[in-house]
Amino acid sequence: MFGLDLHPGVVHFPIALVVVGALAEFAYLALRKNWLKWFGPVLLTLALAGAGAAYFSGNAVEDKAEHQGVPEAAIEDHEDSCLWALGAIGLAVLLSWATRPRGRALWLPALFAFIAAALTIWTGHLGGKLVFIHGAGRVAAPPGQEAPVGGAP
Repeated sequence: MFGLDLHPGVVHFPIALVVVGALAEFAYLALRKNWLKWFGPVLLTLALAGAGAAYFSGNAVEDKAEHQGVPEAAIEDHEDSCLWALGAIGLAVLLSWATRPRGRALWLPALFAFIAAALTIWTGHLGGKLVFIHGAGRVAAPPGQEAPVGGAP
């Protein structure tokens, strides 16, 4: 987007938010404290927005990664995993908001938040493999200079 690679800057937010959101769901399930009631739904909603941003920013740099020699199959695995994670986060969000008013079946959003966190972490792992094994996102050095260590300026 506009020549900027936003993907590395946004991918960490949904990972952190969905994990903490899942923990909030389990905390509310176990403790039923009123001050914990809305942490899960809010954090999971923010995680869903961040995961959407990560997905679209990743699509924007897919061709760049392919031109850097990253195997298309590895990119597709990462993208497919992201779509599964997005679906799981979305379901966890819906269940979390739906169960709060009556306080029944609170185990459902906690379960799906846990699944969403696991899928999101797996997606991050696959993204890490794209970077650290296949070299996605590396910076090309100007002619006559060495590339920076670690692929970043």
